[in-house]
Amino acid sequence: MAAASALSVAAQPITYVRFNQLVAEKNTSYLAEKYNIDKAAASLQAAKVFNDPELSVSYGNNQDWDLQMGQSLEVGLSINPDLAGVRRARIAVARSEKDITEASVAAFFSNLKMEAASAWAQAWKLREGCAVLEKSVNDMQRLAQSDSLRLALGDLGRADALQSRLEARTMKGALLALQADYENALEALSLFCGGEPVESIEGELACPDVLPDESEICSLAEANRADLKVAMLSKTLSGNNLELVRASRSFELGIDLGYSYNTEVRNEIAPAPRFNAFAVGVRIPLKFSSFNKGEMNAARADFRQSERYFEAARLEVRSEASQAYNSLVSSIAVLQQYETSILDDAASIVRSRREGYLRGESSLVEFLSAQQTYLEVMQAYIEARYNCFVCRARLERAVGDYPLF
Repeated sequence: MAAASALSVAAQPITYVRFNQLVAEKNTSYLAEKYNIDKAAASLQAAKVFNDPELSVSYGNNQDWDLQMGQSLEVGLSINPDLAGVRRARIAVARSEKDITEASVAAFFSNLKMEAASAWAQAWKLREGCAVLEKSVNDMQRLAQSDSLRLALGDLGRADALQSRLEARTMKGALLALQADYENALEALSLFCGGEPVESIEGELACPDVLPDESEICSLAEANRADLKVAMLSKTLSGNNLELVRASRSFELGIDLGYSYNTEVRNEIAPAPRFNAFAVGVRIPLKFSSFNKGEMNAARADFRQSERYFEAARLEVRSEASQAYNSLVSSIAVLQQYETSILDDAASIVRSRREGYLRGESSLVEFLSAQQTYLEVMQAYIEARYNCFVCRARLERAVGDYPLF
């Protein structure tokens, strides 16, 4: 009983809102991509490490067993203080890399949502196409049955009866092929949901009637696009890398602390008492490598390059937002044309032709031509609604998933 209940729940149609939730929660590619954030956070934590001190211990024996020159024990501690700010620069680089990773994951999810929206729209288009074609198939089958009766009564020629039956069977074959495409589209939706079964979908494609201004669209794109944030943060990262190179080439200082214990020297020629010794030293490296400017020049060039990349990305984002806006405006205008009169006219014509054919006022060819035109108009309408929804999804992605509608 419980298994049957679970099966009925799994077979329930999935709405677009629920589909988006499943994509965010269970898409395997997105879940794998999110681990990059954890790795970047771990790298930031590792960058905060301080320079390790060095401890040295040594034992000396000056032939104490035969010459009695004594023994010694020395303990030393070497410290490398970060006077040039290398650790601070290293942390800044790791933090920038973490910010870039977070923005990159957000950009990945934005693209994923766009692909998922297109897949959903494709499944909807096939579902609606199946519904329209199935209705026409049923009508044609009823007409073929009627023609068979009229043929038996002698009111219709054999050729017309055979043709109506052939048209019904041909349309049935096309419907079966379209239904197979719909099943494949549902399987594609399941892949987006991490393997969650999608038996059917419900709901219509929402198409907006009112749009913001194009200038507002471009401003929102600059403020919210994750890939533009990646370009901006890459410029920051290049600057931090330049500071790290500069800090690594700066003056360094090492401090050495030492303690030694020496035993009594009992040699008759040069006796000496037991004593302790302390030592403090400074290590100053000779930075001859700093005369080589290659690494510094490369870091400066990388920073200037990142500035140009950011400017190019900003222009591309504005252009993409404008193109997405124009495409949506055009698709809305096309859709409104169909919804205003074209659909009603096509349905009225095919209905009139069918009634005229049944009354013997028009030929079967005229009815079939009107029916084919109706199917083409309905398919074009479904395609227009599909294009409108996809253009809307592209515009939402172009402005960084900012809620526009």
